[in-house]
Amino acid sequence: MRIESLLSEITKFYKLAEKDKQERTKQGEFFNVFNTIGLRTEEVRLHSAFIAELLNPQGSHGLSNLFLQSFLKQMELPYDYVTDAKGIIKERYIGQKTKTEGGRIDIIIEDGNHAIIIENKIYAEDQENQLLRYNNYGKKQFPKGFELVYLTLDGVDPNEKSLGKKDFPINYMSYKDDIVEWLKKCVKIAQKKPLAQAVIIQYRDLVKQLTNTDMDTNYKEQLLETMVKPDNAIAMGELLAVEEDWFSRIMDIYHSRNMQHQRTCILV
Repeated sequence: MRIESLLSEITKFYKLAEKDKQERTKQGEFFNVFNTIGLRTEEVRLHSAFIAELLNPQGSHGLSNLFLQSFLKQMELPYDYVTDAKGIIKERYIGQKTKTEGGRIDIIIEDGNHAIIIENKIYAEDQENQLLRYNNYGKKQFPKGFELVYLTLDGVDPNEKSLGKKDFPINYMSYKDDIVEWLKKCVKIAQKKPLAQAVIIQYRDLVKQLTNTDMDTNYKEQLLETMVKPDNAIAMGELLAVEEDWFSRIMDIYHSRNMQHQRTCILV
């Protein structure tokens, strides 16, 4: 009976998830322009470019520094810590690369006084002394203050080689939590700009897919929680005990039906 009860609960979750998927399909929610044009994991061409454009007060979104202020607030910085954006914002070249200086900064928002320097990592590996070089650039160019951000999908720590065995302040941010939360606020900010809002929603949904926080993943998490409930633990143990035989039985049925289908096709 325990197994029947567990399977009944799982079936309910499955039916609800399928119904939700069908509704989302009807609404076109699975269409994503960034996936369609093949930019899903493009660190520079999509992710750095899109974030930089939102953070830029002169960006084409036409919402001045509202996105930037929201980002600063999330970092617990004053809303006017950076008020403008000077020079190249994305892929700024800061000189020939040496052990302690130079390279290209993924995203930099600065007004001549303060700066937000963002090292953006989707899947690329850390480079030797990378964060050390950017930190040295910040100290040299912005004596009034700067914030160095290490942005990754899950908020992991940088490789030691990127730090150059030095210790300096770093803001660790993740797409999974920080960027998704910020984009949620950006969607509200862009209420009066429906086209910009729609694009931000598309990008937010893409980030959720990349970080496994979309609705399909939530369904899996709910399913897992159901399976490990105290009342269901014994039933799961019983299912796992016969897992090999159960899988073998299913494969036998599959092959049997497949052979029967092939014979039918031959007769036809």
